[in-house]
Amino acid sequence: MVFQNAAVLEILHAAVGLVRSNVVITTFQVLSRVMVVCGVLLATPTSAAAASVGLPIALFAWSVTEIIRYGYYFANLIDFVPHLLVWLRYTTFIALYPIGITGELLCFNAARSYAASRPDLWSFMLPNTWNFTFSYHYSLIFVMLLYIPLFPRMYLHMFAQRKKILGPQSSQKSQKVH
Repeated sequence: MVFQNAAVLEILHAAVGLVRSNVVITTFQVLSRVMVVCGVLLATPTSAAAASVGLPIALFAWSVTEIIRYGYYFANLIDFVPHLLVWLRYTTFIALYPIGITGELLCFNAARSYAASRPDLWSFMLPNTWNFTFSYHYSLIFVMLLYIPLFPRMYLHMFAQRKKILGPQSSQKSQKVH
């Protein structure tokens, strides 16, 4: 929970230009994980989303991704980035992104099923003093539906990054430099 919430700083780093990352893509990537951790795992008992097969699937994809990503960052700091590490950084997403999304959606679905059987869970129904209604169950459905338009955009962005770094033009540039 601490590390996934601390990842919100990545959005700030991208926004202020500390790192060269797309702020919108970074926001979606970070918030999807934060939503799984805080909005799903912490919001439902262990018998719901945490017991879902989606959690180990998501954790596997997240962990492998972060090991490669932070290894890449470290190698950049010491100015020694082996080509294999660059290739892993810009290739493993092809499998890991869909695996991670599948795990996340399975966690969301487990929480949605649990919330459907308990309509008062994290929900505020009318009438109330604020004249406001919020359904945790329907918010989970809404977030799950957001994956439909957002996943392809983020996935295609990663392919564009891969082409920029590993494409034929990038290898020609590196040959001209050396």
